[in-house]
Amino acid sequence: MIRVAVLALVLLPLAACGGDEASSPSEEPSASTSEPAPPPRQSPQVLTEADSGARVALPTGGETSLRLSSEWIWDEPLVDGNAVQLAVVNYIQDPGFSEWIVMAVEPGEATITSSGTAACAGQDGCAVGPQDFQVKIIVEQ
Repeated sequence: MIRVAVLALVLLPLAACGGDEASSPSEEPSASTSEPAPPPRQSPQVLTEADSGARVALPTGGETSLRLSSEWIWDEPLVDGNAVQLAVVNYIQDPGFSEWIVMAVEPGEATITSSGTAACAGQDGCAVGPQDFQVKIIVEQ
């Protein structure tokens, strides 16, 4: 119930900021020597750091969750592109991950990135380096 209320509070101001601006999807230059990217797979209900490097598809108006493990201290995810927006989900009790709702707002592409540092950093026996997360979302009509 709290999650729904928080999500409603986050989405209400976003809806008020909507406009009729048309934008074209970002285009990446293609080199003749590179292989074409594999087709995006349908987005799972939950994206995790295990999905890093994936290309996933969402329909316009669709949603998925992004959950990054508490084993890492993650930077706030950044979105490159206008096709998706992120809304943080706040929990009263720590569920063992940080979560954001990924909302597909317009056709196109967007890349979500974040970097994490091992939560055990600085402790004896913690030899884990930084973790990078990146997923490309293709929003279809």
